[in-house]
Amino acid sequence: MKDYLEHTSDVEVEVKGNTLQELFVNSLKSMNNILKEGSCDKVEHYDCSMKIETKSEDSTCLLIDFLSEVLALSYVHKTIFCYAYFSEITENKIDAQLYGIWFDQFDEEIKGVTYHEADVKKNQDNIWETHIIFDL
Repeated sequence: MKDYLEHTSDVEVEVKGNTLQELFVNSLKSMNNILKEGSCDKVEHYDCSMKIETKSEDSTCLLIDFLSEVLALSYVHKTIFCYAYFSEITENKIDAQLYGIWFDQFDEEIKGVTYHEADVKKNQDNIWETHIIFDL
């Protein structure tokens, strides 16, 4: 006999932006607020910076791959990357410089950024939008 227990293990966010770059920045902010609520609200200096380059087949995969890479770097370096400067951003490629602050521990652990329900697109108002599910 098996007993199945309910377990909430996902957080879904809806993210919007006037530009593709703004959508990526707002997605990064959403992820950061799950890791440590308000951690980037009043940053006066950054402790570190890292360059990342990501290529994917479309803008949806690019966003999930970007967030996944930033998440991995966050855990490796115990850093929340509050700001990203994009030297290049297209629907298939990102070149960015990340700027972060160090933290001893996060409020919440994100195991992964899922492709489930993610669909980067422009809505009828010409605003970029998507849903992102974070696996906790």
